[in-house]
Amino acid sequence: MKTLSILIPILAQSLFGQYNTADMRGNNAGTRYGGGIRAIVSVKQIGQLTGQPSMNNTGRVNVYGTDLGSMFLHSDGRVYFLFGDTFGPPGRPGASGDWRSNTMAYTTDFTASDGITFDGWITGASGQARALIEGRHDPNDGSGEVTKIPTAGWSIQGRQFLWFMSVKQWKKPGRWEVNYSEIAYSDDDGNRWSRSGTRWPGNSNFIQVAVAEQSGYVYFWGVPAGRFGGVKLARVLPPDVLNKAAYRYYTGTGWSASETEGVLVVDPPVGELSVSWNPYLQRWIMMYLNESTARIELREAREPEGPWSAPWEIASARDYPALYGAFMHGKFVENNGETVYFLMSRFGPYNVFLMQVKFRRNVTDVVDEPELPRSVALHPNYPNPFNTTTTIVYDLPEATRVMLRIHDRRGREIQTLVDNNETAGEKFVVWDGRNRYGQLVNPGLYFCYLRVGDGVRVRKVLVLK
Repeated sequence: MKTLSILIPILAQSLFGQYNTADMRGNNAGTRYGGGIRAIVSVKQIGQLTGQPSMNNTGRVNVYGTDLGSMFLHSDGRVYFLFGDTFGPPGRPGASGDWRSNTMAYTTDFTASDGITFDGWITGASGQARALIEGRHDPNDGSGEVTKIPTAGWSIQGRQFLWFMSVKQWKKPGRWEVNYSEIAYSDDDGNRWSRSGTRWPGNSNFIQVAVAEQSGYVYFWGVPAGRFGGVKLARVLPPDVLNKAAYRYYTGTGWSASETEGVLVVDPPVGELSVSWNPYLQRWIMMYLNESTARIELREAREPEGPWSAPWEIASARDYPALYGAFMHGKFVENNGETVYFLMSRFGPYNVFLMQVKFRRNVTDVVDEPELPRSVALHPNYPNPFNTTTTIVYDLPEATRVMLRIHDRRGREIQTLVDNNETAGEKFVVWDGRNRYGQLVNPGLYFCYLRVGDGVRVRKVLVLK
């Protein structure tokens, strides 16, 4: 017996000029594997990218503390790194001098297995890293602008672009208020930047974005201010990126000129994110912070608009306290994307770390029973269909880590029923037809996923009125 594999979300990337995704799919048309993630083989930290000390010893340009690090490839062959609030020694926000709202480094070192060495930074006359577009640094009381944070960058025909948010007030962890988001651009390889005036209001779902290109369009996956919103999708033709009226928002069935008609393609909560096409997996991958679970998660999809799969855990605060951010780039991969390097920030040391994740892909679009420990079983739930509660039964031959989740037909997670270590034996779990917010779900078809180790069992669940 075979069961459908669980699709999983992942990564983000702002990359142009590296490859054409449609061409890549054509070049792989003869492959026999189905694609998608079968397992996360390993995740490890390569080393500290910024700070003093670090693999770059960035104190030489007065960067003792910084965060984020979204990346984009430029026409000069360099990958540029966009960092957020940056400080001199000792490098901590609120306790350090030489506060710059944003800084940018660049490299031609594309072998990440032993670290990434920066070739240089955008600097001022003193040789220290300087802000690209400085924030006003008003008091954090909601009366002005505290800072300007870049969330993504891209390059088109020699012009660099960056998407930044004007932060009005930092609030409780994971929550902040913004004035607007805006696009800036540079025509001299990042040395001088101009404000375009192309803005989204503070209540928009496109305050922080991930950027990628497919089939002649620039795609933007956007989330609102903070780390608790969901993802919407917009696209625009490259010549029109500074024309807000030319943007179209995905409605679930098509594209609309109205952002309010856009639908969520990934449910909350999603923090800092990046998106990329992965040739090894033959999937788009999205990586982001889930503030509620304190972990970096990964999803995947066949198309930019989804449906996006349920999440894999990539890194957790259990191992990396105060982690956030998750930025990938197609230049920093091995074996065509089997191994992906990404940047992760940690607030404690307030610096950026280089991480590595390695995948195993599906040979087909199904996972065979032998991938699970012998005798693992997910039995039909009863009753099925149901309208009040249903009981889910599964067997474990040995003590192991178990995840049991309900997803809708689009692959969106509805409710996590089990996510912990369990002893061997027969297990019973009751689902009352509610989502993670305590709301009754709509009638229809849902899927129950039992994940043990690298394997998955799936059962259909039908909810009646």
